[in-house]
Amino acid sequence: MKDQRSGSQVLYGLLPEQTADLRGGIWKSAEWKGAITIDVEDSMVRQRLIDEMSGWVAGGLDPGVVKSLWAGTEIEVVRVNPKQGVRVERFPEVWVCQVCRRVETGKRPKACRAGHDSLRQLHFVGFHECGRLEAPIIPRCPTHSETRMRHQSSIEAAKITFDCPVCENVLRRGFGHRACPCGKSYSDRKNGKNITYNVHRAASVYSPQTFVLINPPSRERMQKIIAGGGKRRSLIWALSGFEGSPDIHRATESSIVDALMAQGIPRTVAEKMADVANKEGHLASEDTLGLLADAPSELIDAAEREAVDIALATSESRALVTDLITAKTTSSHRKLLEHDYPVSMNRAGLTGVDLIDRFPVLKAVYGFTRGGMDPGSARLSRFHGAGSSYRVYADLQQAEALMFQLDAARVYGWLLARGHDIPSARGGRAIREAIAASARVPSRFTQPEEVPSLGEDLLALVHSYSHRVIRQLSVFAGVDREGLGEYLVPRHLTFFIFAATRGDFVLGGLQAVFENDLHHFLSTLVHAESRCPLDPACERNGGACHACMHLGEPTCDHFNRFLDRKVLFGSSGYLAAPVKSAGDDGGCV
Repeated sequence: MKDQRSGSQVLYGLLPEQTADLRGGIWKSAEWKGAITIDVEDSMVRQRLIDEMSGWVAGGLDPGVVKSLWAGTEIEVVRVNPKQGVRVERFPEVWVCQVCRRVETGKRPKACRAGHDSLRQLHFVGFHECGRLEAPIIPRCPTHSETRMRHQSSIEAAKITFDCPVCENVLRRGFGHRACPCGKSYSDRKNGKNITYNVHRAASVYSPQTFVLINPPSRERMQKIIAGGGKRRSLIWALSGFEGSPDIHRATESSIVDALMAQGIPRTVAEKMADVANKEGHLASEDTLGLLADAPSELIDAAEREAVDIALATSESRALVTDLITAKTTSSHRKLLEHDYPVSMNRAGLTGVDLIDRFPVLKAVYGFTRGGMDPGSARLSRFHGAGSSYRVYADLQQAEALMFQLDAARVYGWLLARGHDIPSARGGRAIREAIAASARVPSRFTQPEEVPSLGEDLLALVHSYSHRVIRQLSVFAGVDREGLGEYLVPRHLTFFIFAATRGDFVLGGLQAVFENDLHHFLSTLVHAESRCPLDPACERNGGACHACMHLGEPTCDHFNRFLDRKVLFGSSGYLAAPVKSAGDDGGCV
């Protein structure tokens, strides 16, 4: 059977062991034939996989999986081969006659036993949290060896009635109670060891587990960046408020000394050579981390990794609002860019909104779940490659994106008002250092605490702001919410909203908003209705629900956790009232 799908549609709709509706039938993906390896830096993917797998250990995943990743087990990152595609097979091979409702099993027969040739596949499948997928077992009349599935309006499996079309004896209601051969339960639901039955396209039957990496470099490019000290300079650039561009490709004195010593050259000689290169102007300047320098190493490492992400994503195509002003700009449009845009950004608590018109995104799927979507309600079934390697199915594309930068001074004041202990800081650079040194940002698998930590509050602020932006931006850009994606970098008070090509996206929608309607969009963001249609129930139960803050999967990869309208609105919300930014020259807030 041949059909056409885009790479993004294949990634989210035709993964191994996933079922799909194709050309009037139901098929199960068996394999990606001749999948093509994507050249991405191993350490970036490995670290992200370790973070993801660590979260799933709580859901029954063998802890040895994480240990093997630390030990260097090979990781395959592959994309679909457009020439060979995906091999699929019919599933389930259970057929229901649309005339007499008789049920047949096995290879598709030409007609039912009554001679009718109007057979269609059964839409129900059986599944278990362990990852098992099976065709429902159909009962047969012991006398006539026939079965009929009576017509019903409900899709609830338990209400389906099977009887004999000859003697009309009821054979069974529902698909029965069959224990999974694994004999285990991975959640606290009733009868967790039993096979569950549902329509094959239900989210509970198959939920891909995904992550997003922005601008994943090739191994060669990443090695050059690391060797040249680009990680530290990217961090310095982020702490300085993303001014200009980070010089991530020019070496520093310390990086040159390290590189020469690695080749066996004595330190004294290496230092002299580096000193000569520095005096000749071939090296980038060194800088310190300020308040962040005394933070635990894991916080510095995390801040460096995220800064490199931002640097790589913006190094080739970042456009500021000031870049829109040219000699041909009309006076009215110049006023819009020089006055209205900055005013609206300040009111929205932002120091910048930038356009990234070539935003490389690696959308990756590393496993799937059945029965639930998060640890505690399901078990992760990961993908396997050749031998003992791990496989990650991915799609690497370039999209357009908007980069939102929260005002450091306002965030600092907001965190202090919520009772968090942060080192005293003066000026934008010092404030960013203090926040980065104090924030232990939880992973997406962490359950929110009743009394949130500084890192949880920071994540809730950035995440809630991001969801608010997506809901409003989808209207201005003319795109469905599911056509946008988010990438959160809370340590650096930043998030990206990008065009996820799996949706029906109008090319240039984000750029049009950036160039012409940013002030209207930000005004709507701040002043549009912030109450929920389900209040007061929603407000009393976390301040976030499907009617006001939640987004569908995989737009939100945080399971819609760490969301709360109250962090944005209300008497103590970040967007509650206009506050003059302290800016880089401001005092301690």
